[in-house]
Amino acid sequence: MFNRKFFELFLNQKGIAAPYQIWLTAPELPNFILIEGSGELTEQIPSCEHSQSIQDNKTCLSFNYPGNYQITVCLFQPLTINDADFQLIYHLLHPCYAHYALKASQYKIDKIVESIRHTTSVLDVEDLYSTILANTIDVIPHADLGTLWFYDPALNRYVCKASVGNVIPGIRKMRFGADEGFVGYAFKLRVPELFTNLSKLMDQDKWRTSDENSRHWDHRLAFPRNVKSMVTAPIMIDGRVECVMILCQIKTKMLLTEQDLQLLQGFTAQLGIAMRNARLFTNLKKQNELLVKRDDIHSTFTKLSLQNMGANRMIRELRRMIDLPIFFVDLIENESIPETKGLPDQKAYKELYNYLSSLGEKAPYDVVESEYGSHYLYPIRTGNVILGCLIIRARRQLNTLDQIALEQAHSILALELVKKQNLVEFYYKKKRELFNEILQIKDVELLQLKARELGIKENADLISVIFQFYDFAEPQVLEAHVHRLITQIKTELSPYIQTVFGYNNEVTLLAGIPKSSQFAVIKKKLTKLLVEWTKNNNIQLGAGMGSLYNGIHYIEKSYKEAKNALAYLKSRKLSGCIEYSEIGVNRLFINQNGEDLDRYVKDVFDPLSSNQGNNNILEQTLLTYFECNRSAAQTAKKLHVHINTLYHRLKKIEETLQISFESTENVLRLQLACYLRESFGRIES
Repeated sequence: MFNRKFFELFLNQKGIAAPYQIWLTAPELPNFILIEGSGELTEQIPSCEHSQSIQDNKTCLSFNYPGNYQITVCLFQPLTINDADFQLIYHLLHPCYAHYALKASQYKIDKIVESIRHTTSVLDVEDLYSTILANTIDVIPHADLGTLWFYDPALNRYVCKASVGNVIPGIRKMRFGADEGFVGYAFKLRVPELFTNLSKLMDQDKWRTSDENSRHWDHRLAFPRNVKSMVTAPIMIDGRVECVMILCQIKTKMLLTEQDLQLLQGFTAQLGIAMRNARLFTNLKKQNELLVKRDDIHSTFTKLSLQNMGANRMIRELRRMIDLPIFFVDLIENESIPETKGLPDQKAYKELYNYLSSLGEKAPYDVVESEYGSHYLYPIRTGNVILGCLIIRARRQLNTLDQIALEQAHSILALELVKKQNLVEFYYKKKRELFNEILQIKDVELLQLKARELGIKENADLISVIFQFYDFAEPQVLEAHVHRLITQIKTELSPYIQTVFGYNNEVTLLAGIPKSSQFAVIKKKLTKLLVEWTKNNNIQLGAGMGSLYNGIHYIEKSYKEAKNALAYLKSRKLSGCIEYSEIGVNRLFINQNGEDLDRYVKDVFDPLSSNQGNNNILEQTLLTYFECNRSAAQTAKKLHVHINTLYHRLKKIEETLQISFESTENVLRLQLACYLRESFGRIES
């Protein structure tokens, strides 16, 4: 039966707290019927052409099951269900479908004759075939050979799967084509038919059989001399021929009759139901076995997680379950289990991450072909953040149990990676707190003690670098990028690192440089790292570098310089890496209030732009004048005006602003306004 608690637990885990209703319809039902649910009763359930639809703030999920059964789940809130969850809901609702399908079939079974009831009591599909023939022979005693033929898609031939009576030894080896012999003819005819004079039919091409099939026939029972009469009866399931029953009269005296044909015709309709029920039971049994095994797998991984056995033990257990070589890759720390020098297919961690990012979130896994063989790539995500990946050697196709094991392992491994991230976050928090203490301590002995605690060399040449991610709205994505950046910094700058940690959208690095000549090497590595990050991850990342100082008592100074350099980059909306020494005079304005700078620039340019009839000519003249270092000749040439025209404009500027170009203070004021306008772009031209 349907497990309501398990279904509601699943909805809660997905953050769905709205009421729901489950409706079912089947061919024998005129309308949908409500089988589970809560909330206000939905008067009418539309027939969904699509698997998902949203109408009137309700989400309808439609699931189609064999036999034209349809189950529709109405969730009283608009949302989108991904493919993996959609499939899981399908299986969770399968007991509902099975319950009502079996109930409908049982109603029909109760109304058939005792012999058919005996046939339908056999629920094993393989045993059912023999039972069908045995009961049919009991009902139609004139037939003494019964065979049941099915289409085998692998062979593209009709084969015998059951036989009773005067069995021909080689009949199970016979393979009939679509238009070959009485078997192919019966499948094509699709209706029961009685044959009482086979000798007339043997001359027709449609009754001829291949030499291979003829060799398997028992010549002591040669057609048509020994086979006196025959009935072919297709057994239909849902409008298609499932198999064909062929009854032959060989040794009995009475020919098969029209009455036998009519009786068999009635039987075959019920036999189709019996077959469908047996198949339904078999499928339900398989589904139940899968659910039991799924619970076992889930319990195993959950137990390992609760016991803190770690990812190594989980991967060993997963490898045992699916019996395929498997690698687990942590794409945050760039580590793999088992540890190897390189990933399968010689991929780099960065390449693997970029490839998985390109797949999107819909695909549960991907198959990759290369010269090194085939691999399944199974991304491990939390939300839209890629944490890692399972790489499975594709020696065979993944079966249902493999996919269940991978699905369960995915959830537990994702939890393990998140736990690992949280531990690292706690570790970075302790580092940050200790580093902040170092920035504030003035006592030399205490400073040395804290530096040793953080692993900083006391007399080294030190430089502070601060990285910052711009404009990130999703905390999970930002956190993953911070961890990934720190991992890459550790890889690229391992010999120089004194300490490194992340906090919010920033990563702080304190590097020690053995020789001053290596400063350029570090900056080159940092610049390259930033360019690659901006290119590969499509994000803006800036870095400010302080100056290089000897001794731990200069850490605070270098750190503040790095902060100011980063502030300059951010104010200019630039990415990349910049040293504090490179920002020049701009260091005077970094911490200046932006509104004050705007007001300062406006005080100079607003009067010029408001001067009627000049069309901003005075603004452009002033900017060009200082750009040309106050050279009248160069300014006139660049503006394409006569020198007298230029002097006239400069005079107009002096009158408008009530200043004099002969005053050093006035010139400095104007030059600074021009510089701020061009550098920071705070006033629109």
